[in-house]
Amino acid sequence: MKQIRDAEKTREKILKCATKVFSKQGFEGASLSTILKEAGVNKRMVYHYYGSKEGLYHAVHIRQWHLLGQWFATELLPPGKPNPASTKEMLFRALEIFHDFSASHHEFVRLLMWDGLEGGKVSKALWKDIRGPLFHKIAALLDAAKAEGTLSKGLKADHLVISFMGVILVYFSHAESLEDMFGGKSLLKPKAAQERKEQVMKLFDRIFLD
Repeated sequence: MKQIRDAEKTREKILKCATKVFSKQGFEGASLSTILKEAGVNKRMVYHYYGSKEGLYHAVHIRQWHLLGQWFATELLPPGKPNPASTKEMLFRALEIFHDFSASHHEFVRLLMWDGLEGGKVSKALWKDIRGPLFHKIAALLDAAKAEGTLSKGLKADHLVISFMGVILVYFSHAESLEDMFGGKSLLKPKAAQERKEQVMKLFDRIFLD
């Protein structure tokens, strides 16, 4: 039992350090030796648990997407709280979840940006089992809103999801370079992030017909 716990601890340590390094430098820029040094393990352990640098990179992305999925699973219809009264309210709750997750998981945002710059290979590999199910849930809500007549039928779900993601991710991925637009204040502090969320909600409220 102790060996199992030690193995899990080592695997988690590698994954945590790899997440930190890959989020800062991307796949190509990250050195496996840097990850090994951060984790305090030898190369054999990485190959034993993850097969290769590529396998470790995939595992890092999988963990982040699973975390996002868990947030949606627990926060979209949280136990003990009233369910959203309408499809629109459900969509806004989903938007809030993605915003709050991005605000508190900067490594997720950076990894997403790196993967996009590197051709999206990892994201494509995760589509069927992780990314796709999340997308289809939101797309189904958007289609339901169109069927109810509260959302224009001319708005396509895939483009709306991209718009949702873009308006949130650009803020957090470019926060430091955008500070001058806001008088030099930090855009990652809770108060600034909350103001951003309120503005995003007001923006997307305009697309509804009711």
